[in-house]
Amino acid sequence: LEDYEILVQNKFVGLNHVDWKSKKYKFNIYSFPWVNGRESSGVVVKRGSRVDKDRFPLGAEVFLASTSYRILKTSTFQEYTVFDSRLVWRLPHSPTANGSLGVKKFDLDFAAGIGVALVTAGSALSHLVDFADLSTLSPRSNLIIWGGTSCVGIYLTQLARSSQRFNKILVVAAKRHENYLRELGATHVIDRHLTEGEILDQVNTICPQGINHGIDVVSKKTATHLMNILQQEGNGEKKLVCVVDAPELPTKTAFTNRTGKFIIEKVSIKKFHEDLEYGTTFVDYTSKLLESGHLKPVQSLKIFKALGKFGQSIRNGLLELEEKGPSAEKYVACL
Repeated sequence: LEDYEILVQNKFVGLNHVDWKSKKYKFNIYSFPWVNGRESSGVVVKRGSRVDKDRFPLGAEVFLASTSYRILKTSTFQEYTVFDSRLVWRLPHSPTANGSLGVKKFDLDFAAGIGVALVTAGSALSHLVDFADLSTLSPRSNLIIWGGTSCVGIYLTQLARSSQRFNKILVVAAKRHENYLRELGATHVIDRHLTEGEILDQVNTICPQGINHGIDVVSKKTATHLMNILQQEGNGEKKLVCVVDAPELPTKTAFTNRTGKFIIEKVSIKKFHEDLEYGTTFVDYTSKLLESGHLKPVQSLKIFKALGKFGQSIRNGLLELEEKGPSAEKYVACL
């Protein structure tokens, strides 16, 4: 192990669409044999020489998001994963008066599915919010999120609320999840099954002075819809953050109807490990939110288990993820 690395014995692994897509469509595979898997939860069994031993005693329960996908020891579809301890979360516990660990907020099964979606949501919101400087008062704006019942959308809504940087948080999602999304922090939920024009009308009614910030987590098509919404009313800089794909219109030709710039940003989750200052700040910030209960895992979980050879539970889960796909739900596999 390198100085800051820990060895984690994986107990559960999170399942993501990229895990089956990369194999089926043959991308992000750079050598053979290859190991997929980007998130897991488990127990610390070994530490590097400079690991904080108080924060990570042997046996500590942790969860992680592996954004360094070319380094196979950090992948999670295996019995053990190595990762930089400074970018790993401890399982959160309720705070106690004497400083000892209280009751766990949730267990390793729910923890396994947090990492990728939370890091992606943080990377997206970091284009609009500085997690290192949330104590400073700043002018509030309105935010619209397209894809609210995806795991990324669920964490985006919670992070946006906790940042206290937005007056209104509009979420485009399946209407049946409205109560859940409002609990997470959405001020308004717009039915994604409406036509583009109907969605635009609702946004203009809710925000007659315009809306300056949007985050799309679905597709190039919905990102284009969101761009059209942002270009309606309002002055000043407008910013569209695209998690999946950006509209084809080049940034330099995208203008608002009034004065100001229109900026399109694409999300790179590699920022999490490549910018250590950002990554450690984000882990510290979200750890506090998890401990205080202001940030919670996706509420519905489907766990895949299997007898027999290693990895069968992963294969079963990925097959269902490809054929069906969850809505406001996370798939994890028990190892």
